[in-house]
Amino acid sequence: MAGSGSGPASTGASGARPSGWDVPRAVLRSWDHAEARLFPMVMARPDLYQQSVIMIQRLLARLRETCPDLPALLAAHDRGGDLAADLTAGADPGIQPDLVAAAACAMRYRELVASLAAQGRLAALAGARSQGRSWTVVEETGSEDRAPFIPYQRIEAEVASGRAVIISIEPDETLSRAVHRLEEGQIDLVTGGLRIGEAIGSYLDPDAFSTALRQARRPTGAQPPA
Repeated sequence: MAGSGSGPASTGASGARPSGWDVPRAVLRSWDHAEARLFPMVMARPDLYQQSVIMIQRLLARLRETCPDLPALLAAHDRGGDLAADLTAGADPGIQPDLVAAAACAMRYRELVASLAAQGRLAALAGARSQGRSWTVVEETGSEDRAPFIPYQRIEAEVASGRAVIISIEPDETLSRAVHRLEEGQIDLVTGGLRIGEAIGSYLDPDAFSTALRQARRPTGAQPPA
């Protein structure tokens, strides 16, 4: 899609998620719940929390070796507390293996999703480069047609440099109008990693937003037209 500001169209790579991206919502909720149950230990039992963190980190290191993708991680998740049983054997009885396992899986999940997103950005840039485009959409979340009632974000990038503009649409305080936000970004052309930079601005007026977006896409150092 061209998107607001009549800018670059997607090459197709950004819209298609890599195979194995999706994780059941129930699993994601269980991981969130596990982390939420662990954090209160910081105040109540800091010693227990520290031991749990050490075990989570050890299990995370193991998951990095044994779970190179999301299907493998889901298979590991199915083992539940048994996944961390050897690490927690003989530990303080207050340490719960199922929470340690779920928290480690949650951390590995975030790493894998970040890696998949980076791969998608590189694929989008490669596709745009082969088509001779100067800018392209490298990532898109949500539907612009349904914003601002459902949050929307897309990332456009200059193919040659990786210089990026992050566009998001959210409701205003009254929940009745759309607020367009622009931020600077930079994509690493080797790893696909995204670094978010300074905020450019927030706009209620669509014309002001479109003007700001066009200016943000200009080559660095270029002067706006008279």
